Amino acid sequence: MQYVFLAGACVCFSLQFIFTKLFQKRAGGTLKAGIWNSLLSGTAAFVIFFIMNGFSISFSASSVIFGLVYSVSGIVCTAASVIGLSCAGVGLMTFYTLLGGMVLPFAYGVVILEERPSPLRWAGAALLIIAPAIPLLFSRGTNITQRDRQETNASVKQGRLKLMICAAAVFLSNGFVSVATTAAMRAKDAVSEKDFLLAATLLKIAISLAMLAFLGLRQRSFLPFDQKTGRAAAPAVFLLLAAISCGYAVLNGAGSVFNLICARTIDASLQYPVISAACIILSSLFGLLFFKEKPGRGDILGIAVSIAGIVLSAF
Repeated sequence: MQYVFLAGACVCFSLQFIFTKLFQKRAGGTLKAGIWNSLLSGTAAFVIFFIMNGFSISFSASSVIFGLVYSVSGIVCTAASVIGLSCAGVGLMTFYTLLGGMVLPFAYGVVILEERPSPLRWAGAALLIIAPAIPLLFSRGTNITQRDRQETNASVKQGRLKLMICAAAVFLSNGFVSVATTAAMRAKDAVSEKDFLLAATLLKIAISLAMLAFLGLRQRSFLPFDQKTGRAAAPAVFLLLAAISCGYAVLNGAGSVFNLICARTIDASLQYPVISAACIILSSLFGLLFFKEKPGRGDILGIAVSIAGIVLSAF
């Protein structure tokens, strides 16, 4: 039965990126759209975790400090994902997000926690460090060039630079999310995992609201943008965007629950590499199925190298 839950976690974590893409397609690939996605999905996640935690929340100094790192990193990751999805596929952005979530915690464990990985795990980490550069070296940098061969060289270079910045941002920010979670759980005054997630999500909501207020004053528009009309989102469109963000939060929450259930019976050395590898593969398949995003040669090679690194990391 535990492998059913493991499969459920893989599917949920893979499908959640589809909702990020849907949000980007309607609200645009801008910083404002990314922050709105962070606010709406964070609000939905807070409600879900608050109910799961029995309508209670506990704080500690470490939960606030590391929760701040978690929330800021989460906002950066969400915003960079939304912006990046305007010039890259779901599979590629998932690829960078998940690799960051593995490489930075590995470095944190070695440098801060003084862990001593096996030679095979070192080899796996080396492959995971190399893998992110492969799609950028083999491709022209953006899915837009696949849809429109008549783009100018300047546009291609701009799209490639945009992809590189977003890829680096999601790689580093999701890595810091994982590091902040690990550090918070090992702190002397650590609270439960659900309490930490509640504290971090509450901070995420507050920071997102402050950022949107700042952007609203500068742009004289607080509401998200509607790609179809070219104006601020109407109430019906806003509700649609909120529903998409809720879908993301539900899938993320369900995946987290399945993941916690698996953690009771499945070794972490098997559980997390399987989830990471499955999410990279499934998100590429879902991107092809829902958005007709065909991965390029560099994407496929990068995925293959990353999966080899993930497998080695289990030993």
